[in-house]
Amino acid sequence: MINMKKITIAFVCLFLIGCFTGCDPYERTPVEKSIFVNHQSLTMLVGDQMQLKASPSKVTYSWKSEDPAVATVNASGLVEAIGEGATNIAVRHNDIEVKVPVAVSQRIRLEKIEFNESVVDLAIGSKLSLNPLPVPHNANDFNRFYWSSDNENVAVVDVMGQVKAIAPGVATITVKGGELSGTLKVRVFRGFNVALKKPVRVSSLYAPQFVGENAVDGILNTSDSSNRWLCKPTTSNGPQWIEVDLEGEYEIYSLEFWIQEGWPSIDFKFQKKENDEWVDIFTETGNSKSAYSRTFEATTAKKVRIYFTLGSKDGIVRMYEMRVHAKMFE
Repeated sequence: MINMKKITIAFVCLFLIGCFTGCDPYERTPVEKSIFVNHQSLTMLVGDQMQLKASPSKVTYSWKSEDPAVATVNASGLVEAIGEGATNIAVRHNDIEVKVPVAVSQRIRLEKIEFNESVVDLAIGSKLSLNPLPVPHNANDFNRFYWSSDNENVAVVDVMGQVKAIAPGVATITVKGGELSGTLKVRVFRGFNVALKKPVRVSSLYAPQFVGENAVDGILNTSDSSNRWLCKPTTSNGPQWIEVDLEGEYEIYSLEFWIQEGWPSIDFKFQKKENDEWVDIFTETGNSKSAYSRTFEATTAKKVRIYFTLGSKDGIVRMYEMRVHAKMFE
């Protein structure tokens, strides 16, 4: 028993000696002293105040401005912008000093916010980025623009001023900068074909079955050669036309039609009737598309027509379908 006890004690001693000799000696590393300030730099306008705070907080600091004509600082670190320019605010404790750069600009007050337009129209699902115009353009006494919509069932607006049209109706979009605001109305519409199944007159018929009504029956099947309007061929390839009575006044904004592939109608005018005269909405020259589409500046019309001044190479207009889109706000 005595021998076992001696062996145990000797083992413990050897273990402890190994632990102490195997460890690195403890070394003290000096901690670098410094001052930490809550802002690395300041950008201010004349008249602004900003609070600087230094830490550790249980220490007494001295504050000084290198140019009081630009910015001053009080004993607690409160900085006030005095005049345009640049300077440094120095904070000191014993032999440690930290400098905070300060840039001061002249305050240019925002007088109003404008838009290029007071009303914009958007089709359902479309988006538009609004661009407010600050007056004066270099006003700097506000941080950013804030946006809102008074009717998000009609139109919503994000933080960047992009509007999305949701449903037919009218919404007022407000942009706010500082204490001032500007507004713009957004009218959301759905487009619908006001030429659908309306009364039609045409310049001529190639054959009795190729009537103008075929071009507004709402059936678009370019493989059905019987369901279209065909005019008579002309030796001079002269004017041919198709006229649609919309049976009411509408705000129209777009035209579509489909012609037989390979036989495009090259030159034409889209017109509306006004005071018993045909007035051009737009003119197209050099068209090579069999499926034609164009959006134009919205205009009110009761009767419209496509007036072909140069048709296909044999002078025949082969129209499968024609659509005139109008805006509906409800």
